[in-house]
Amino acid sequence: MTRASAGMDGHLAYYLDKGISPVRYNSSELGAHLRIRDSLYRALGLPAVAFKSSRVLEIAPGSGRNSLYIATSMPATYDLVEPNPVGIADIRALYGALDLPHTAPTLHEMRFQDFAAIQGYDIVICENWLGGLAHERALIAKLAGLVAPGGVLVLTMVPPVALAPTIFRKLLSLRILDRDADFESQTEQLVEVFGPQLATIAGMNRSHGDWVQDNMLNPHFLNITMTPESVIEDVGETMEFMASTPAFRTDWRWFKELEGRNRGFNRSFVEAFDANIHNFIDHRRTFPPRTPAHNQPLKALGNALLSNAQAFEKAWRDDGNIEPDVHAEIGRIALGFGAAFAALDPEIEAAFLEIGDLWARPSIDGAAVSACSRFGRLFARETVFMSFTRDQD
Repeated sequence: MTRASAGMDGHLAYYLDKGISPVRYNSSELGAHLRIRDSLYRALGLPAVAFKSSRVLEIAPGSGRNSLYIATSMPATYDLVEPNPVGIADIRALYGALDLPHTAPTLHEMRFQDFAAIQGYDIVICENWLGGLAHERALIAKLAGLVAPGGVLVLTMVPPVALAPTIFRKLLSLRILDRDADFESQTEQLVEVFGPQLATIAGMNRSHGDWVQDNMLNPHFLNITMTPESVIEDVGETMEFMASTPAFRTDWRWFKELEGRNRGFNRSFVEAFDANIHNFIDHRRTFPPRTPAHNQPLKALGNALLSNAQAFEKAWRDDGNIEPDVHAEIGRIALGFGAAFAALDPEIEAAFLEIGDLWARPSIDGAAVSACSRFGRLFARETVFMSFTRDQD
């Protein structure tokens, strides 16, 4: 990572500086790709018929590949807002070669901050872009404001606790990288280290190089987190939670009681998340819900890990001098995660203890990180896709 990109604010500045759009997918079979996107939107309450003849807006579509499902669902209009020249070129090439019936999207080559809509949209989509920084939270409010009455907002969030395994990989990357090595060399080194670990994820269709560049080397990566509480606050009181994937909210209330203040969809979404925090740590395992009190220590560990990782990375990028207290606290947090799972799952406990032991070594290299057999298979359910509806009043 060059010193120039270290001080940049935001994903876009990083992408432009490196000339990349690290969001491509290894998906050569279009039919399978469209079925995957159909599964996603069905889980959010949006089957294909919901897009047909609708006015749709998508922010930050990246390479545009995910947009193909919506375009082929034949919306009345489809606006894409993308400022990255690499992504823009990918989108134009993609639709230039598409031979399925579709609605040709209108591509707005600009930042979302500069986009001004002249009408509300039936469906507004923004996936895997906005995080918890103040100016990004303001953009979430702008997104919600573009939804027409009765319309739907699709948004993603990455809770801090759900990012824990990847945060530890990020921290290990900083310890083994040469700060002065060129971008390509850093990418190659980390692909070699984490490639075998990424290969253990069934359904992983993103290139390992893109994953490394967008997560391990991205100076903005640790700012992508949001909490359910902040999302509810940012979308505003006129937006109500509808569905999520993964789906962790169960509601046994009688629908005839769900009127006025009794609806409480946003409140029940937050409560359900707090009861399932432990289910976000390992994508291979699902446990029964617990009381929020049981999960509070995990939530606190996730928040503490995030803040200490941000301090560690800032020091690494500034001058490489890490505060000993920060380094030690990260090790304690790893062991804390292990202790939190001791009674729930020995395998998860062992994975965090392994990373705690590794972190405590005076020096480590890529081979040592690759050799983490238990932690190497630990990947979280990082991203929560959510849909919200706007009041019709």
